[in-house]
Amino acid sequence: MEVEEFLKEAAVMKEIKHPNLVQLLGVCTREPPFYIITEFMTHGNLLDYLRECNREEVNAVVLLYMATQISSAMEYLERKNFIHRDLAARNCLVGENHLVKVADFGLSRLMTGDTYTAHAGAKFPIKWTAPESLAYNKFSIKSDVWAFGVLLWEIATYGMSPYPGIDLSQVYELLEKDYRMDRPEGCPEKVYQLMRACEYTYICLSK
Repeated sequence: MEVEEFLKEAAVMKEIKHPNLVQLLGVCTREPPFYIITEFMTHGNLLDYLRECNREEVNAVVLLYMATQISSAMEYLERKNFIHRDLAARNCLVGENHLVKVADFGLSRLMTGDTYTAHAGAKFPIKWTAPESLAYNKFSIKSDVWAFGVLLWEIATYGMSPYPGIDLSQVYELLEKDYRMDRPEGCPEKVYQLMRACEYTYICLSK
């Protein structure tokens, strides 16, 4: 990580405090390598946790509880005019009693207008990035809404990779043709409709 990007991430973490956001404890910049020190989350990242958990223990009720915690954190970021830009299961951490906190603020930015335009050549996780952001490098609060819908799909499938069987190079083209992922097996219809609502909300608010 470049020094400038490191300092940006630390600055973001300094400004935000919420029960479902990983908290900054300190920053070491006396000499390289620099460190960001955060609270410790016992069970690591949510993606690995979902893939390795006991599904009888981590049942549909627990999955929904995890999703609502992430939603609460993202609602807080919106109120503070921050966009995350990299919301995904791999960037959420799990503590005791199924506590979940959003982490990894390396791509986060404070919004000073309605949209944020990334610099040319910037790289983003295609499967979690909204179509307009992929096409024009423009991000807004609504971009995080889209990513949250994809994250819900990850949670419902216990950590499957989104758009299974589809090559990265094809994802954007398929999205432009209104392709959407099917309802995961065992996923309640209302939860699936919420995933779709995240897509529709993004599309409507981006027009």
